[in-house]
This record gives sequence, C-alpha cells and structure tokens, in this order.
Amino acid sequence: MTECNNNDDDMSIEDRINYLRERGVLVETPEERRLGTKKATINDGEAVSFLFLPHDTSKPMKEVVFRCNSNKGKGDNDELMEYLKPMFTAAANGGKDVDLELFRRNRESQQTLASSSVPGEVSLETLHKVAEQGNVEKFVLVHPTESNKYVGVNIYLDEAGMLRRLPLNTRATDYAKRAGYNPAPQFYGNVFLGRIQAKPVLRNIDLKMGKDTSFDASWLQQAPMDNTSHQMKLNQMTGRNETQAAVIGTDGTEKKEKGYTWTQTEEEIEILLPITNTTDIKSKDVTAKFLPKSIQIKLKKELVLVVTLFERIDPDGCTWTIDRKDNNLILTLEKSEQALWPRIED
Repeated sequence: MTECNNNDDDMSIEDRINYLRERGVLVETPEERRLGTKKATINDGEAVSFLFLPHDTSKPMKEVVFRCNSNKGKGDNDELMEYLKPMFTAAANGGKDVDLELFRRNRESQQTLASSSVPGEVSLETLHKVAEQGNVEKFVLVHPTESNKYVGVNIYLDEAGMLRRLPLNTRATDYAKRAGYNPAPQFYGNVFLGRIQAKPVLRNIDLKMGKDTSFDASWLQQAPMDNTSHQMKLNQMTGRNETQAAVIGTDGTEKKEKGYTWTQTEEEIEILLPITNTTDIKSKDVTAKFLPKSIQIKLKKELVLVVTLFERIDPDGCTWTIDRKDNNLILTLEKSEQALWPRIED
C-alpha cells in the first residue's frame, strides 16, 4: 500500500478514492455502479450519490457514490459525516497541520474553523487532534422543512480548514449565496455536497451531477424560501431575532490592523494608510509595488507598509491616491477572484 504524500491541490478525485480504498473505506463511483463492477469488498447498504467540489475552479465537480447502511434500517443518522472523515485528515491534506499563530490572531474574532465560530476556549492539543484525525463540519445549505418535504442539502467540509490555511472554495460560497445566505459564509479547501431526508427517519439520499448541480435546479431555487421559513420558526421558538454576522471589513466597517485599516467588497480591497502630513507628500514621493500576493509602499524612499495578502490580487487593477483632506494614502486592490476574505494578511 502506498502512502499518500501528495499535496492537497494535486490530488484528483480518483486519487482520493484510491486513498480511501487503501484504508478500507468503501467507495463506488457512478461508472462502476452502472457497469456493475465494484472494487469494494463490502456489498451492504444502499448506494447513495453525493458531490465533490474542489476548491480549484479549474477542476470539475464530480459525483461519488457510497454505501449507506442506515438506509436499510440500520440507523437514523447522517452517515456521510463519518464516512468523509478520512478525506479531512492531515495526511489527506498533504500533511498540513493547524497554524497556531493564525489561531491566536483570530481567537478574538472567533473565526478560526472552517466556516463558523468556535468556543472561546479551545486547547492547542485539541486543535492538533482535530487536524491530525480529521473532523467534518456540516453546514446546512438547505434546511429540511415542511415546504420541501423535509429534504435538506448539506455542505461537508474540513472543520480545521481555515487553520490549515486552505484556499477559499468560491463554488461552495456561490451555492450558499443562491440558497439565500447574505452574506454567504466562507468555506476552505475541498468540500462535498450531500442530501438528506429528515423525516420520518434521517437518511442519506441521492444528490446527482447535472440536474441537481445547476443553479436553476428546483431545490436551489426554493432554498431561500425554505431557509427563511426555518429561521422564522426558530426565532419564534427562541424569542430571538438572529441575523447573520457581517464578514470582516464589509458594510463600510473598517477593520483595524497594525498601521492601517481596510474594507472590502467581493471585487476589491481598500486600504487606508495614515500619513502625518500629506501637504509634504507629492505623487513622486510615493512608490507602490503591487504583486499578486503582496504589496509594498514607500514614502520618500522609506518603507512604510508591507503586507503579504490572504489571496491573490490583479496588480494591473491596483491603484493609489492621496487623500489630503483626511491625511491618508488610499490603496485600492482588485481581487483576482470575486470573494470576501476572512482576513487581509496571510
């Protein structure tokens, strides 16, 4: 048996399937199911399709099949949660462990795990354990409600994705937007989509390529209404009126960093760099170096700002201006890919 030392970005879905099979996990592809050929040795449970969404948008989505025992009356749970754990181990992610410095920096805002907040106190030992063993976080994309006959859709992702510094998965964010989440959550690394039937018992059911992945799919068109209905009922039950927290730097709210502040839209980042006295600064005194993953600013040949960026920007679309009224140097960075960033610095 070969060990999986590949970088996460280099692993195709076939590599991942082989990786799981070598470790005794049953996987059956749609092609194998149609041909009646199985590489797995266990022939129990109902075959259920789910979807693989690579974070790399140049790679296609894939339909994958697993055998679900609970669908044959052997349980009442979401088996995909347990089934996908090997996909999110440190080994499956190219050996990437959690970044403890990133954890410390983000602990205040509690935005440390894959797409949601975490408890205020999490030990470093627990973080290492999560990263090594692999834990699946489930984000409910469509809540099971009476209007959709209690059929829900979930996104399954690496619980420690952000702390591993995995790339943003913009495809998953696009699905969340169309499901009515505003602002849409941020997802990190490769994710999976699966469907459940919540009543009369919880069980996994098919989610297929083509008819179910289109943005025109009926379940996705109905999703905003289903999720709104769920939230309204939840608010009634709890007496709360909860809304989604805004992403850092959005809605015109400045995020403070050491020596500067910034705001963002999906398309660009705006940085405000305070200058003591702009009357002494001329355009020729400003040297701005924009690179795909970093920026460097000099005033009168003195280095005043260096930032290694969270994601890539388009250097040709970046500009700067001197705001003499408020004594700021304004930097506008055009993002290479439209997405809200969870932080500005890598």
